[in-house]
Amino acid sequence: MSGGDKIDKVYVAAGGTARWMSNTTALGGKTLYLDRWRSGWFGLPGTGGGSLVLWVPIASKGGHLEIEAKLNVS
Repeated sequence: MSGGDKIDKVYVAAGGTARWMSNTTALGGKTLYLDRWRSGWFGLPGTGGGSLVLWVPIASKGGHLEIEAKLNVS
């Protein structure tokens, strides 16, 4: 992790779905790092995976953010 505080960690099984909710008061003005990690042979770190970096703006009147990602099974 490169700076900042970890907010949460959600495990998603291959082909599965997950839902995580928070609010703009907690996340506003912060940078979120959403990481996809896949193990390689024998559970060792591999090259499969990727990251999404997202900055959440401060919304004085509230707001809504929804992200849907489809990850290819490989």
